[in-house]
Amino acid sequence: MLSFFTVKNERGQAVFMNGEEVVRTYSDMVYRIALGYAKNKEDAEDIYSETFLRLFKKERTFESEEHRKAWLIRVAINCSKQAVMDRTNYEELNDEVEATPENGISLEEKMDLREAIEALNGDYKTVIELYYMQSLSVGEVAKLMGKPENTVKSYLMRARKMLKRYLA
Repeated sequence: MLSFFTVKNERGQAVFMNGEEVVRTYSDMVYRIALGYAKNKEDAEDIYSETFLRLFKKERTFESEEHRKAWLIRVAINCSKQAVMDRTNYEELNDEVEATPENGISLEEKMDLREAIEALNGDYKTVIELYYMQSLSVGEVAKLMGKPENTVKSYLMRARKMLKRYLA
């Protein structure tokens, strides 16, 4: 049985996308968010599953593709935060993280950066994850977080300073 999800197009007409298409379209994004918070493959897969399970629990109508994407990001972040709070023992970065010579970042530097991001508190970590890891604009981040754009800009500035101090 296929589940269908409705998105309204520019003319207000319903456009259907089945569940498989939704997962195929957004799976990488949801998994990256989950892995960014969970730091291990198993927990990230659980978060990924929970995110899509919440989507499939009932038929939904979204105002646009951007609305669907924003909803999935928000749910993935909320599921990730809940999983981190529920987890009692924190694990190190998965050994599968590889240094990529083309970007000039060593494995050690990548691990240090991940550790620095993990050390950030709540909203600072969230803005860094959304802005840099998910490539969202300041406006999109503000909308997702329910904060004014200037607040998000302040969070980004402060988070960058904290990361700089941490990595120095």
